[in-house]
Amino acid sequence: MAGKRIIKTHLPFSLLPPDLLKTGCKVVYIARNPKDVAVSFYHLNRLIRTQGYVGDFPLYWKFFQKNLQPWTPYWEHIREGWSRRHEKNVLFLFYEDMSKDISSTVRKVSEFFGKDYSREQYDSLVKHLDIENFRNNKSVNYDILKHLGILKTGEAGFVRKGKSGGWEDYFTDELNQMANGWIKKHQEEIGIHFPNFSV
Repeated sequence: MAGKRIIKTHLPFSLLPPDLLKTGCKVVYIARNPKDVAVSFYHLNRLIRTQGYVGDFPLYWKFFQKNLQPWTPYWEHIREGWSRRHEKNVLFLFYEDMSKDISSTVRKVSEFFGKDYSREQYDSLVKHLDIENFRNNKSVNYDILKHLGILKTGEAGFVRKGKSGGWEDYFTDELNQMANGWIKKHQEEIGIHFPNFSV
């Protein structure tokens, strides 16, 4: 294709073209607390028939932690993104910071791409990205899959809450203690620290 375009992917750097950043491409890498990632994946795998997950969340977490589900290993993915965060064509963001202040994030991303807009345009984009509007946007909420019968009824929709910390509704004390030990170990190895995470 001629001209610039945006491609969204869940692939790690190691599965993208090796010269990606040398060709002028820019990457916005978004990292999210693994507990919230697991909850999101859990609902996605229950929602989409082709994924086929029917178990409960504690079992799903065990699969996630052992890298036994799609899009893992989680920490290797994070390690690859974090190690490239200082490259000029990479903008590394935490989902937690984005959801806390979407307006600042929009400005940071536009600056990264060398764009500048009027205050009205920024305000319009922030409103467009509000979770309620995002949830009702047919181009991002898998609306077409509903009509094809690929989404199960009775499950949460593809765009759910769009907030951080939802994991608290899913983790028992025992599961949380196990998860925290796992997270702490890997954070220390990589040298990364997720906002709002403490043990």
